[in-house]
Amino acid sequence: MKPVLAELLHNPLLWLGDRLARADDAVASGFAGLDRELPGGGWPKAALTELLADEEGIGELRLLLPALRRLAQAGEWIALVAPPHIPYAPAFAGWGIDPTRVIVIEAGEDRQRWWAAEQVLRSNSSGAFLFWPKTLGDQRVRRLQLAAQEGKALAFLFATTARAAQPSPAPLRIRLSLSGNRLRVDIFKRRGSVVSTPLLLDVAAGASANVQSDRILSAVRPLMKLDRTAVSRSASFHRHYPVGGPQARIWNRALARADEVRRVPGPDPRGGHALDLP
Repeated sequence: MKPVLAELLHNPLLWLGDRLARADDAVASGFAGLDRELPGGGWPKAALTELLADEEGIGELRLLLPALRRLAQAGEWIALVAPPHIPYAPAFAGWGIDPTRVIVIEAGEDRQRWWAAEQVLRSNSSGAFLFWPKTLGDQRVRRLQLAAQEGKALAFLFATTARAAQPSPAPLRIRLSLSGNRLRVDIFKRRGSVVSTPLLLDVAAGASANVQSDRILSAVRPLMKLDRTAVSRSASFHRHYPVGGPQARIWNRALARADEVRRVPGPDPRGGHALDLP
């Protein structure tokens, strides 16, 4: 091999397709096996991540809980744009996420949802962004990816697995499904070599273990230097769900109730889905 080529291949700025890309800014997922497969060792910031599943409540939110909790405890906002169900505030509290750090944004028409989603990312006001659109289009997803690159938030887009057959500008794409009592995580696109074997994660046990670990460690460690600036960051959008509607009163009452509940919650008393948190 020529010396010039050898020098080029050892340049840290060069990324080879059979290796995981370097990511300087990532948030650990809380699952060691998953972190080993994610570029940067965690969920990437300033990049769009697609989570594709055909069923709701299979553990798609529990998969994100350790990272969301870490951000919320560092003073970051968690923005939920057009969630399919009203979030259950006591469940957030029980998992160690202060519900007052959660902003829920609703919009009736899909174009308004996409507009709101893009504004949240471009405002760089939140530490994590979760979005459930009704329809998907290449141009809209590309705009969302560009908006994600402008900020430093974790950005997650939820859709069905039918989208897996379509190209996407999102650098990280994952299929989710149930396998027994575990969550099957199939990373079919990342900045690096192909993941040949899907991961099987016990997201319920993993989230619980992370809660206990955080409670123990919070008594002996300060916030990381990286996170201290987040405490002073203010949100530039309203957190009620939606503004002025009856669901806003439901969410506000839930917030008040969550202030009183400091335990792992039981089943959602309303029945049905509560995003998959309880």
